[in-house]
Amino acid sequence: MGQITIDQQSRLLAHLYSGTIEYGRWTDVLRILTTSYDAVNCSLATIDMRTGKPIVQYTSQAFEQSWYEEYHNRYARLSPLRPVLLKRENIGRAMTIEQVMPPQEFEKTEFYCDFFKRYGIRHVMGSFFRQDHGRAAYIALHRSPRTAPFDDGDVNALQSFLPHLDLAFRIRSHCMGLSRYEDVSQQYLDSKGKGLFCLDRQGRVVSMNQEAQRILRLNDGLALTQGHLQATDLGDNQRLQLLLSRSSQADIAVNPGTMASASGGTTIVQRADGRPPYSLWIFPVVGRSLHFEDNEIAAAVEVSDPLQNARPTAEDVLGGYRLTKAELRLASALVEGGQLKDIALRFCVSVNTLKVQRRSLYRKIGAARHFDLMRLVRREA
Repeated sequence: MGQITIDQQSRLLAHLYSGTIEYGRWTDVLRILTTSYDAVNCSLATIDMRTGKPIVQYTSQAFEQSWYEEYHNRYARLSPLRPVLLKRENIGRAMTIEQVMPPQEFEKTEFYCDFFKRYGIRHVMGSFFRQDHGRAAYIALHRSPRTAPFDDGDVNALQSFLPHLDLAFRIRSHCMGLSRYEDVSQQYLDSKGKGLFCLDRQGRVVSMNQEAQRILRLNDGLALTQGHLQATDLGDNQRLQLLLSRSSQADIAVNPGTMASASGGTTIVQRADGRPPYSLWIFPVVGRSLHFEDNEIAAAVEVSDPLQNARPTAEDVLGGYRLTKAELRLASALVEGGQLKDIALRFCVSVNTLKVQRRSLYRKIGAARHFDLMRLVRREA
């Protein structure tokens, strides 16, 4: 990489930071690194420190599946480089195998003789450049025996690249966190029987949750026309469009002084055959610019359907307690008033198995008895 051209460096960084929002670009980064270092392969991965198993892994060379399985199931534990790189003082430091042990010793290791040698790999350089929350991220470059070992210039070049790699991973983690927050928020509204529409500054719907999609499928008072939310009744639609216009007319993030000019409000939308009307709450998205794909979100509409049962189920209430499927199934049956012997027949398991599952269930939700489970579910519902 010491001989990398300006064009290569520009493409490398462009692909790297594109990878923060589009994971497919990581492979392009690895290919450029492989070429720049005259290597045969470059690997990039995050692993679970408790198990040593990969959470996600990319390689520039397409190995057969057995390569990944053998490496993570056995040979990763035999690597002489990994334990050195994982020392606290070496996190973020680029190193070669020659800095860890003499070449003659490395060539006698099971790691090299039984694994790397089979795949034409002799020289290794890498770094664990990040370690937090029980996870670690690493990069590794491999050269063949026909190529010279990695030298100080290679190490220094990789060392200068690691801060970019670490920042890209941090950005990616932040983006995934925001995406997950949006998913959880929409799932929460779904569980409460609330539809949510997000609109851009032109009034087009750019995002909606599952309950909003269900409401549109009913075609009963609300519809999407050329991307715009509209009410079937003319009078209802006039009020709706006025509120939508008021809620999205000012860019709050850019012009804080115009906050008063952006306002929302509530309205109702009539339905056919005398069904209870929808209740709508229209409000501007204030405080900062939010984006969905390439569209800025300027306003949102929350729709309540009185006919939709918004009472959370036991699964909804207990979904955040990391219960197994069996424990969640048992909790639902217990809340419904089932006795263990009846539940055992229903699920084709033994009563003893259910007792074990019940103990684990109570421990996870902080309950001491059946009454505590019922109180928790009913309070949240």
